[in-house]
Amino acid sequence: MPAEAVRFGLIGVGVGARQLLPALTTGAHARLVAVADLRTDGLESLKHQFGIRTYLSVDELVRDPEVEAVWVATPNHLHAEHAIAALLAGKHVVVSKPMAITLAESSAMIDAARRNQVHLLAGHTQSMAPSIRRMAAMVRSGELGKLGMLHTWHYTDWMYRPRLPAELDVAQGGGPVFRQASHQVDIVRSIAGSAVRSVRASVVQLDPARGAPGAYTAYLQFADGVPATLVYSGYGRFAMDELTGREVQRNGAIEDDLAAKEALRNAGSGSNSLGLFGLTLVSCERGDLRESSEGVVLYERDARRILPVADEPRGAAELEELYNAVRRGQPLTHDGEWGQATLEVCLAIHESARTRSDIQIQEMRLC
Repeated sequence: MPAEAVRFGLIGVGVGARQLLPALTTGAHARLVAVADLRTDGLESLKHQFGIRTYLSVDELVRDPEVEAVWVATPNHLHAEHAIAALLAGKHVVVSKPMAITLAESSAMIDAARRNQVHLLAGHTQSMAPSIRRMAAMVRSGELGKLGMLHTWHYTDWMYRPRLPAELDVAQGGGPVFRQASHQVDIVRSIAGSAVRSVRASVVQLDPARGAPGAYTAYLQFADGVPATLVYSGYGRFAMDELTGREVQRNGAIEDDLAAKEALRNAGSGSNSLGLFGLTLVSCERGDLRESSEGVVLYERDARRILPVADEPRGAAELEELYNAVRRGQPLTHDGEWGQATLEVCLAIHESARTRSDIQIQEMRLC
């Protein structure tokens, strides 16, 4: 018989957290029993919908004896504080990207998990998409020969969606480098199967009124010499959806960010955008791979094949990974050290842009 689902508490019920609700409430690996947030209206709707306990503070939730694990989905600058509170209370933790905003914070999180003998999983990135996992498995199997290079590019209107002040404040972990590069760094790290050795990057500020730089370009080199490029723009002119096959959706002018954000929070579980995070293209010795709306496209010298990939709710892969660790004793892949290595690359993008120089990566975490 399968083991009992892990009993979860959710800390923070914003827009991103609501996208996790299907996996937390309908999957086989997790059972949502409690949520915590400062907004009473959001808590009441979840209590009525799912019959769960609600709390107005993190401390109250982590004292709940039924909660075995928590998913931290609060603003970036609070990830470390809230994750450490849960870890010190003996709860396993899944933390949304980026796991923290400084290496000192991420190290403290890792240390708290070790000292309390609980699991810390860094998740909520597009590398968890079934299509990316399929591409990574194919590359690592060697069936396409040697990996040559990787590219992942995305153009969206992220800067002009409803944003809270912290989401556009780099000092609080805001802006696309903190909030979007984690996806791209995790994607290429997952596929490459090697450690990032160096980063060279530039950030681009095209609209000072929106605060943080809204675009970046980064060149990564892995320890085995494989190169990767990350390109992202959140300025909403060209949309990568035009090339990837998804319907282009553009937001109109936002007159009140706070009001628009609150409306999104109360709109339900939100859309599930797992997978097809722009254009990811992988070049190997005997073929190229591309993520598409139909699955993974394999390009060989004389053929083009579509490899279908099953869909799954956002967060399902992380919940299964934690379940296997907690119930079956399997080691985590996306543990705290994994999240810290991704964070270091994101920080290196900012540092390289500031110094206009190559940044050598110290963690050198292997996949």
